[in-house]
Amino acid sequence: MKKLFLLCVLIIQGVTAQNEEILSDERYLEDQLYVSLSYQQLMNLPDEISQTGFSYSLSLGFIKDLPLNSERNRGLALGLGYNLNVHYFNVEDIGLEEDDSTVKNNKVALSMIEMPIEFRFRNSSPVKYKFWRFYPGIKLSYSFYDSNNIKQSEDFDVSEVIQINDFQYGVSLSAGYNNWNFYTYYGISTLFNESESYPNKIEANEIKLGLIFYLL
Repeated sequence: MKKLFLLCVLIIQGVTAQNEEILSDERYLEDQLYVSLSYQQLMNLPDEISQTGFSYSLSLGFIKDLPLNSERNRGLALGLGYNLNVHYFNVEDIGLEEDDSTVKNNKVALSMIEMPIEFRFRNSSPVKYKFWRFYPGIKLSYSFYDSNNIKQSEDFDVSEVIQINDFQYGVSLSAGYNNWNFYTYYGISTLFNESESYPNKIEANEIKLGLIFYLL
């Protein structure tokens, strides 16, 4: 009888400890690290510029989850990360009319600091590790370094046409289940600045489509 009583006490203590652990986890935070890989396309390009090759974007960073309700399945998130933005394109030599006037195989790689801001909707819980998520938001980016391979002919300076806009911003959406999440981004700002030597403003906007993975 004493053994049965001791066994019951141990079971009650175990359940109590487990409940306390779950209750302590009610202040859980979700998705604090992220990694994304996307294919990107430039929209609204003028006829003189055409995208070629596989242009891609790679992002990684930390994002702070700020729950907005007691269930912690609605929230706001602020982040800071690094983005490698690579574009391949051709530029038509405006000053020439020959068939070989296109300056081909140009590349611009931007190293950027990014700040994502997300509004978070999910059906997670302290003990539910697989859940649906829907995270619309905005993203601000600043290019602190660019590496380029811009080619040009003797009488045509491509850099006079291609001038990168260092500060960029747009809207984003992450949505999916568990580890697999679709990611898309549309740049509201243009990738290029207006050139004084080029008569037409290049209003090239980025569209990114890919996957994003959240950790912790």
